[in-house]
Parts: sequence; C-alpha cells; structure tokens
Amino acid sequence: MAFQAKAVILDMDGTMLDQANQVSDTLANIIKTIRQNGRLVFIATGRTLKEVKDPLPADLEVDGIVCANGMVVYINGKQIVKHSLDDILVKELVAKAQEEKMYYEVHPIEGSGSALIKDKTYFTAEIEDPKPASVKEDEWLSRKAAIKEDIEWTDNLPVDNAAKIYFFSRDKERMTFWKQTLDQLKQKHDFSAFASSDHNVEVMEKNVSKATGVQYLLEHYGLTNEEIMMIGDSENDLPLMEIAGYAVAMKNAADIVKQQVDEVTTHSHKEDGLYRFLSEKFVE
Repeated sequence: MAFQAKAVILDMDGTMLDQANQVSDTLANIIKTIRQNGRLVFIATGRTLKEVKDPLPADLEVDGIVCANGMVVYINGKQIVKHSLDDILVKELVAKAQEEKMYYEVHPIEGSGSALIKDKTYFTAEIEDPKPASVKEDEWLSRKAAIKEDIEWTDNLPVDNAAKIYFFSRDKERMTFWKQTLDQLKQKHDFSAFASSDHNVEVMEKNVSKATGVQYLLEHYGLTNEEIMMIGDSENDLPLMEIAGYAVAMKNAADIVKQQVDEVTTHSHKEDGLYRFLSEKFVE
C-alpha cells in the first residue's frame, strides 16, 4: 500500500543531491511519477533559487520551493514571499568575518552569491587539498565551485536584498567559535542562524525557517501539517520535521536529526537513497 501523504517535502544537500551535487535520473523520474499520481512535491532548502535550479534537470518541476531556509517562497515560479536581511547587519557580519578571516558568501534573493575580491586569497586557503575528513564531500565540492566560478567577486559588496549569509570553515573548532560569536551578536541584532554541517552556518532573518516558509505552501494548497512528509538530513531541517505529520531522516543524517524522526532511510544520499525510499513508499 502506498504511503498516504498528500505532499512530500524534500531537502536538497545530503538528501536530493548525491555526493557530486547532482540529481540522479532515477530520482527525477520518481518525483515526476509521484506528481503524476496526484501528490504534491515541494523543495525546502537553505539554497537560493539559483542554487536550487543549477543542479535540477531542466524538465523536473515541483509544486513549490522554499529557499534560503524560508526567506523566499515560490509557487509555479512566482515569488509569493520575500524576506531580506537588514543591510546594516550584513555589513557588520561581513566586517566581523573579514576580521576573523572567516569565509563568507552574501546571497541575494535571486542571483549568485558575492564576496569582496580582496578576501579571495584567504577564501582560497580554506579549500586547499587535502580535504579535512570531517568536511562532507558535497560541501567541499560546492566551495571549490563557488570560488572558481559561482561567487561574484566585487570591490563593493551589494548588501540590499540579501536573503542569507553563508559562512564556512575547514576547521570545525573555528566554526564552533564563529557560531558562538554570532550568538553574542544576536544580543545586538535580531537574526536566526542555522547549520547544515559542523563546518558551516547560515544567517537569516529572525523567526524565519523552512517551517515558516512551508506554511505558505500549505495554506495555498489547502493542506494541514499532518498531511505532509518531510525528508532531510540536517539541523536546519528540524523545525520543519517537528511540524510534519511524518518526518524522515536520511541514513547520512546527523545523529541529532535521526533521534527526532519517525523513520530513517535504509540508504544514504550517495546510494540514491531518496529514490529508493520514495519508490518503496509511493509506488504500488
């Protein structure tokens, strides 16, 4: 018997995407099948719209996208919700990152992330091989691609319409210290911070999350929380997992995530685990 969720919500990194940050043909096909069978499929991710579209097959459609951990929401390509960070906060966080030699990317609501060209040297040092064992392969590849071709290097950083600021460090302890620094700055500025690994953290507007973004989709389609299944792997998925009728963690998920879900997949994202799980649940 196929699982009776009316909507399936998918995280991207570590869930939809394999270790090469691609969507497999088998996964794309099962998503198409699920939609053809009358269920809705949403994407809820820390990525911006450009970062969502880049790895998706051109012919793969979904019914809604929550970007930048809830900062922006799209239905059928139309933007229905938009939050942006205060420009003073963006300037202060970038200045603090420069002071600490912390890798950062300022992502606009639409388009590529930006960084100051004068910081490129220390950015590059962060992704010099060999890769630290604790850094996930997909995140390592993303940072290499960002420095090589994705980041817009500029002399004057655009700070208006910023959806998020992404921070990365190859050193887990440095990142832990940076997260503590952000916690201290929250006493001065209102913002939220979510991590999807031990080596990153993303800053968004306060009280915004994947869960708040998905609520707009549920309202639009007339769904309740109990009618959705959420599948993810990271701490930034937890607010959404908490409200979902059925929460699923990937085999490769963080332990703190696995402890708070209804089910864990048998296979990881490296083993086309999401395709295998969806096939089992949604195909007769």
